[in-house]
Amino acid sequence: ALDQLSAETGRPVSEMKEEAAGYLSELVAEPSTLFVDLRARLDNWILSVSYDKDVVCRAEDLEWLRRIVQTKPAMLLFTHKTYIDSVALTSKLFEQDFPMLHIFAGANMGFAGLGYLLRRSGGIFIRRSFQDKPLYKLVLRYYIGYLMEKRFPMTWAFEGTRSRIGKLMPPRFGLLKYVLEAAHATDARDIHVIPVTVSYDLMRDVEEYATEQTGRVKKPESLKWFIGYLSSLRRPMGRMYLDFGQPVVLEQAPDPDDKLALPKIAFEVAVQANKVTPITLPAIGCLVLLGAAPRALTLAELQAEIVAHVRWAHARGIRLTSDFTPERLSHVDKLANAMVGMGLLIRYDEGAETVFGIEPSQHPMASYYRNSIIHHFVNKAILEMALLKAGDAPRDEAFEAFWQETERLRDVFKFEFFYPKKKKFRRELKEEMLRVDPEWERRVERGGRELRDLLRSMKPLVAHASLLPFVEAYSVVFDLLARTPPEESLEEADAVTRALKMGQQLYLQRRITSEASIGKILFANGHKLAANRGLTAAGGPELVEKRNELLRDFKELSRRLDRIRLMTLSDDPGR
Repeated sequence: ALDQLSAETGRPVSEMKEEAAGYLSELVAEPSTLFVDLRARLDNWILSVSYDKDVVCRAEDLEWLRRIVQTKPAMLLFTHKTYIDSVALTSKLFEQDFPMLHIFAGANMGFAGLGYLLRRSGGIFIRRSFQDKPLYKLVLRYYIGYLMEKRFPMTWAFEGTRSRIGKLMPPRFGLLKYVLEAAHATDARDIHVIPVTVSYDLMRDVEEYATEQTGRVKKPESLKWFIGYLSSLRRPMGRMYLDFGQPVVLEQAPDPDDKLALPKIAFEVAVQANKVTPITLPAIGCLVLLGAAPRALTLAELQAEIVAHVRWAHARGIRLTSDFTPERLSHVDKLANAMVGMGLLIRYDEGAETVFGIEPSQHPMASYYRNSIIHHFVNKAILEMALLKAGDAPRDEAFEAFWQETERLRDVFKFEFFYPKKKKFRRELKEEMLRVDPEWERRVERGGRELRDLLRSMKPLVAHASLLPFVEAYSVVFDLLARTPPEESLEEADAVTRALKMGQQLYLQRRITSEASIGKILFANGHKLAANRGLTAAGGPELVEKRNELLRDFKELSRRLDRIRLMTLSDDPGR
């Protein structure tokens, strides 16, 4: 391999051997029993600072996982939420006597102290950028191939999925690409890519994420930063949950020249990770309270709404944490008070009844928790929106209008959520409607009031609580676009910068309802949708109407979501 690279680059082999040795010493983990034990103690201490020490995990998952990592080339890709995601995984598997995980991390985490400990307990530090260093890539590929050949299980944060707004983001393929290339080079077989989700009741990082989304610069990692980060964890934040998704099994690694294989694999890993992401009590509480905002809810109202959502999820086999037992649900007030202590909720008990709500300034934080579970509700939200749209159509066009709207909304939110292929997507929607009413198709065909009654029977309604921030954020970008002369383009970076300012103005004018609709990621995705429709580049006079039409479409979506919100407040959904 060095001879071939020498021929391609013109560099002497002897020179590259010396450089490669340096890269190896930089990459190779040097595990020892002493440091593996020390790492386990550190992990346990970190967990005990904020969370219940016992990470919640299904025993049956651990059993099938054990069989895989002992006999197959295995890589565990965990969804990335905080700096302590890996702690839940490594701590639980160490406690259960699993083989030691080799964990990949960014070189930015290899600072003094922590880097020394991690390297000697299975840590492998990867440079953030090495596209222009073919020798580094070669050494990395061969080292990964060695680990796979020896059946050492590997793990890393699923690149690109770390979200500052709560939901799983589209994956990037960096490290997964090199691992699969190494697997192809060593002819590894029966490779198991295992999705892992780490979930939290409450998270210390959420406040920072919310402020970063409004433009604050992220602090660089260092030993001083790490000590400060650990100190900031000293508050009770409930429990951590570890869930393992259906493995994506590869009979053999795809050919590196197959450009479609890698995105398909990464997409499937993300879909499986989403499937096993559990609904937590704080997340569903935030979904309910954000949906009710600006109203506060009494404890009885909050419990009733949570129970309604949980029953809906349970009937569909959606994973729930063990909080959703009658005993724990009766103690919703304890969790609500913990969320008050985090500054997430407000509690008012000076009146006739105690009520809980979310301060407007805390909507971005609450949205993070809500967004972590909304993928479970997206299909239902789309159905609610489509039924309302079809109800406004002429009766003889209602059925066709319904299906057209489901497809249109799928396209509208394609940069936000992971969807199955169109045929499967439609099948899932039909299955959901059959649960509501076996005669739903006839009722849709009758149109009009029949559709509004059908929609009322679908309570709890979730569209307004799930989709409004995306619709409002996109509208901010499209407002800017409509103000842009047709002969001018609107680039993404400029759109995001200007939208952060415009969003604040529109919020102060209450033309958008929440600061949760102001965020860099949301604005960037809104720009992507406009660009996908050919509306961000400079053009002719026809762009004026097309850009304005897009803005009008989203204002109509916002009004429709408000109608659904009002339905939740009234016994008469047509009012």
